[in-house]
Amino acid sequence: MEPVGVYIHIPFCVKKCNYCDFPSFPGFEGIFHEYASAVCKEMERFAAEHGNLSADSVFIGGGTPSLLSAEDVTGIIRTLRSVLKITADAEITLEANPGTINHEKALAWKDTGVTRISLGLQAAQDHLLRSMGRIHTREMFLKSIELVRGVGIGNINTDIIFGLPGQTMDDWLETLEFATGNNMNHISAYSLQIEKGTPWFELQKNGELTYVDEDLEREMYHRAIQRLGENGYCHYEISNFARPGYVSRHNLKYWTGKPYLGFGASASSFFHDERVANVGDPLEYIRKIRENESPWFSRETIGKSEKLSERFFLGLRLIQGISLTSLENEFGREAINHYSDTIRQLEGRQLLVKEGEMLRLTKKGLDFANQVWMEFI
Repeated sequence: MEPVGVYIHIPFCVKKCNYCDFPSFPGFEGIFHEYASAVCKEMERFAAEHGNLSADSVFIGGGTPSLLSAEDVTGIIRTLRSVLKITADAEITLEANPGTINHEKALAWKDTGVTRISLGLQAAQDHLLRSMGRIHTREMFLKSIELVRGVGIGNINTDIIFGLPGQTMDDWLETLEFATGNNMNHISAYSLQIEKGTPWFELQKNGELTYVDEDLEREMYHRAIQRLGENGYCHYEISNFARPGYVSRHNLKYWTGKPYLGFGASASSFFHDERVANVGDPLEYIRKIRENESPWFSRETIGKSEKLSERFFLGLRLIQGISLTSLENEFGREAINHYSDTIRQLEGRQLLVKEGEMLRLTKKGLDFANQVWMEFI
């Protein structure tokens, strides 16, 4: 079997950001070590059942994984290495937030094989960081880069957000310049989505949060594509930009339908055409692992038609698009022909274009990507 990707979820944070709807929890410091031990036990149990699989990408995400002690992070990675064959060239990413990194942690990450750090910036202006509920400043971000590079981890991604309430075009251009000027290898530039259950959703519902002008938000996206391209970044996925040789190998597994394993509370796996998801409550997750129960919250078999549907709407996130020939070889011509009318209609609206065997979003399609994806669901 081809190497899988591995995702490990650390569901803890110092403070919930005002826009965040991810499964993360502040105030759980007392169970960090117990949680890390449970993750190790889950990985050991999986390996005992499925044998010696290999993995070529690992992503430790959250939450804020860098909140864990150096010992807990290294314990998780060492356990993973003991139960799976991690390839010599594996990409091992750890998400971190400024304000939660010190030299001891960074050195431990490097020594245990972390090759890539994903560092949350979001904005280069302290006033915007405060309004978002972030715990760090611009200066703390710079200090974090210095710490990580100082121990020899040179591959750094940063996340930035556009369309923030109160964010001007000048703010956004400054954030882009700040990220490129500090030589990030990879930049993820996301449009703000205000989700139900977040503080900003409630403020917006009550008319207390400034609505972002849609035209300004789209212009910010176009300027990001332009500026990042001028600075040597390849736009390879709708929200992701990389310098040559630095695309996110782990995330490519999601977008191209490759198998991945998820460990920890809220983590999901896609393996042998099954998708399973673990319970979200970290305390419930720990209890289930401790009592030798399955941590699964849901389990479903992904049939051929659903698998093809996902291949379309995930693959069309990639700027190069998807190979219709490859899909036809895997699923058969009849299955692909099921989408012929959909594809023609989207071509007619100038949202998709075929170039040889490749089907991809047009420039206009990038602005209406959600509408395109919905056609394939």
